Amino acid sequence: MTVEPRLPSRDLDARVADVVRAIRAKTDIVPRVGLTLGSGLGGVMDALERPVVFPTAELPHWPRSTVHGHAGRFALGHWQGVPIAALAGRSHRYEGYTLDRVTLAARVMHALGARTLLFTNAVGAINAEFRPGSLMLATDHINGIGKRGLFTPAELAERVDGRRVATYYSPRLGAALLAAAARAGVTLHRGTLMGGHGPTYETAAEIAMARAIGADVACMSTVHEVTVAAELGCEAASLSCITNLATGLAPAPLTHDEVTVVADQAAVGLRKIIEEFLRAEAKR
Repeated sequence: MTVEPRLPSRDLDARVADVVRAIRAKTDIVPRVGLTLGSGLGGVMDALERPVVFPTAELPHWPRSTVHGHAGRFALGHWQGVPIAALAGRSHRYEGYTLDRVTLAARVMHALGARTLLFTNAVGAINAEFRPGSLMLATDHINGIGKRGLFTPAELAERVDGRRVATYYSPRLGAALLAAAARAGVTLHRGTLMGGHGPTYETAAEIAMARAIGADVACMSTVHEVTVAAELGCEAASLSCITNLATGLAPAPLTHDEVTVVADQAAVGLRKIIEEFLRAEAKR
């Protein structure tokens, strides 16, 4: 596991500005939509037209992705006529990074101009009606990863009276994605996303607890990214690829290889939904 030195959250704005300068040295594309692609879903980035691609290891302050299936590429390009920023290879809290570093990509996308941020992820099904290979739109989340370090001292001072939005998941964006799924002929479940710290999968008892408190699927990312995106003023949404049944619902042990294989298969439906969504966004 990589352990990074703690960088003061008050320096976060300066770090974001450094990344933006490095990107702007090579492209002036102003994205409308930002995509963060989860395990096994990085191939969706191949849909971008004439992308300008940055290995994230070459961008200042960017945490390196150490997880198999996370390529570590950030790109700007166009898809269905819409300017896009896309990240294949997010970082996770369990890799040893603080949350201000894990959510750096969301801040950079916002700073570049994106005001719609879509986060995709691979998840385990807690809801017994959800099967591997299907997709889910998050309507809410349960944050088991944490919140410390998400915001700068100045941002925390602004939020002393409460959070800025009633829900972190944009109702308009959710409705648009559901409509896109219907047009694409892809079933899109709705449910509550639970984010856990990881990297180990939950125990059967933990899954039973999660089910009791209302979770439908479990992942190790996204909930903190959506929180930051919404608090920055973006419309945020999460699309989950259900890759496996959670511990206690399946007889065999869970493996990361299983997750990435099923995610590769489900990426076809995910790509159809995003394409339909972007066609509609291009007309707005």
